[in-house]
Order: sequence, then C-alpha cells, then structure tokens
Amino acid sequence: MNTAIRIEVMPARLGDCLLVECARESGQPWRMLVDGGPPGTWPRLEQKLKRLEPHERHIDVAVVTHIDSDHIGGMLPFLQSEYAEHVGDYWFNGPKHMPPGSLERGAKQGNSLVAALQGESFGPVLPWNQAFDGGPINTGDEAGFIEVPVPDGPLITVLSPTCKRLAILAREWLGTIEQAKRGPQDDLRSDALEPLDDLAAVAAQETSDDTSAPNGSSIALLLEHRGARVVLGADAFGNVLGAGLAGVAAHRGLQALEVDAFKLPHHASQRNVTEALLEVAPARHYLVSTNGDTFHHPDDAALARVVLTAPDGPTLWFNYRTKRTVRWADTKLCERYGYTARFPEKPETGTVLELPARP
Repeated sequence: MNTAIRIEVMPARLGDCLLVECARESGQPWRMLVDGGPPGTWPRLEQKLKRLEPHERHIDVAVVTHIDSDHIGGMLPFLQSEYAEHVGDYWFNGPKHMPPGSLERGAKQGNSLVAALQGESFGPVLPWNQAFDGGPINTGDEAGFIEVPVPDGPLITVLSPTCKRLAILAREWLGTIEQAKRGPQDDLRSDALEPLDDLAAVAAQETSDDTSAPNGSSIALLLEHRGARVVLGADAFGNVLGAGLAGVAAHRGLQALEVDAFKLPHHASQRNVTEALLEVAPARHYLVSTNGDTFHHPDDAALARVVLTAPDGPTLWFNYRTKRTVRWADTKLCERYGYTARFPEKPETGTVLELPARP
C-alpha cells in the first residue's frame, strides 16, 4: 500500500497526543505533533522520539490546540527538551493573539507554555505561528477557514477557532490557566454502561452543548495529501467545526466533504459530536482518543451517531481497550449495524491508521 497519511494516536489517558506523517517523494516524511497529552504522556513520547535516528527527529509543525491540562501537560517537558529545537513551527494561540481589547484585565504572559515559546525558560526563542506571520490562528467568522499549503507536503486547512471563540477565551484567560495547572477534576458519577441494543434511541439522547471556553478555542484542522483527507477535531465545538467543514465544502461546490478519517472532537463527547457535524464530513474511519478514566468518554450517544450517520460501514478506532469501548466490538452489534471496531495491537503503542494515496 502506498501510504499517504499515517496517524498515530498515542496512549494519553484522557487527553490527546497525535503524531501525523505525510509521505514525501524523497527524504523524511513531513511530520506534525498534535498536543502532548497530560504530564504522564511525556515519557512515552520521549521514548518514541529517542528511537528515531538523530537526522529523523525533525517535526515540521507542533500544534498546541488549546489550554487544557490533558493537551498541554506533556508539551511542557517537550518544550524543555532537546527535541524542542527540532520543530519548524509551533502553532498555538497565546495572549498576544487574542482580539484587541478582549484579554482579561491583569492577564500576564508568564505561564509556562508561553514562557517556553518566548525563550523565557532558559531556552531559545522558538518559531511561533510563523505560517500565520506570527499572528493569531483563527478563521474569522463561522464557516470561515484558512488554507496553509506545504511544499511537497499536505494542504492544511484551519477549521476552528473563530475570532469570537478566541475573544471568549481571552475574557477567561486567567481562570483557564489556573484550571490547567490544577488539572481535571474527576467526574464522581459512576460510569453506568447502558445497553446498546437500540442505537437509534441512544443517538437521540438529549444533549447540551459544550460551553468550555478552552474547548471552543481549539485549533481544529483538515489535512489533505495525495488524495487522502483527515479531520483532526481537537476539542472543538461541533457547530464551529461543522461550520468550517461546510464552508470548505461550499467553496469547492460540494454538498458535503467526504474524508477518509475523522479524529472525533473532545474524546467523542456527545456534546461535541453531533449528527449535523457528521453529515457534513462523512468518513470511513473514526478515531477516539481517551481511556475514559476521568470523564467516562467516549459517550455512547456520540458513537451511536457515528455508526448511524456514516455511510458504507465505518471503522471505529480506539486507542484504549476499556470496558466502555470493548462493548462496541460486540460481534452481533457490529453485524447488525454494519461497522467495525479496532483496538491497539499493544496497549503501550496506541492505535495507528495508515491512509492510502488515491488519485
């Protein structure tokens, strides 16, 4: 198989840590690191980078999608490591990228992530949002998008956040930083596993919208390379991500934008995975990044919507085998609804999906 895009969803507990590679005609692949998971993810990521030959350790883009401890915890030690200088560009929206006049009064840039990027942690100044001339990464209004072509690499399209979502984050910046330092508070509700006999009823569960300012500010991306397409949803709001995808589809004269793989937003939370989102970007493969040990993700309603909405028998890819996810591999359930469930070959490696090149 001539692989166009390789996606590795590393074990990052409740968080995200993705390595994406796009094959090139010659030489090393173009490589993107998306988030670093919570702090405990760093040793695993470090070991993976150590196994690469020194001349292979270049990362073209490292994306910090948003300020949440389950996404930035492992990035902080990465930024203090020898590997930080091997990154071509860091994509992250800090205080200086917030809309004018929106930043919370008294907010300072002295948090660890911003300090590391600016060389204030006894390291070099690192390249920051260079693809955007050092400015903010936002799509403007909903249905907006930004295309970033890479020579001999992928076409990257920014789908989220909007300017409005960055302004909302700015008003809550200090509280967001403090929450990130504290880390997530465990969901004390018992993890009740409901029957999956009637997926239509499961999918139809009434769901409130995600209102988290950090999640709303997530950098969500569409990558296209050699005919393969993948959506990296971060923790983006379903309506914002869906509007961005719809904007791309409309720009290309399409009713919907078919993709090969879709990394579901917010660890397959039912608040972010809506039928409207799934319909605008139907996929063959859906990636879920979580072990469910804190917030009981993935939500059954979200996965039911995927199975019922996606055409042609989708495949669900989980980076952990848990009591919540293994139910979705039930043979009778898969046969009845015409889908497949996949798990990592080894628990410590996460899951790997290779997308073939297409004309």
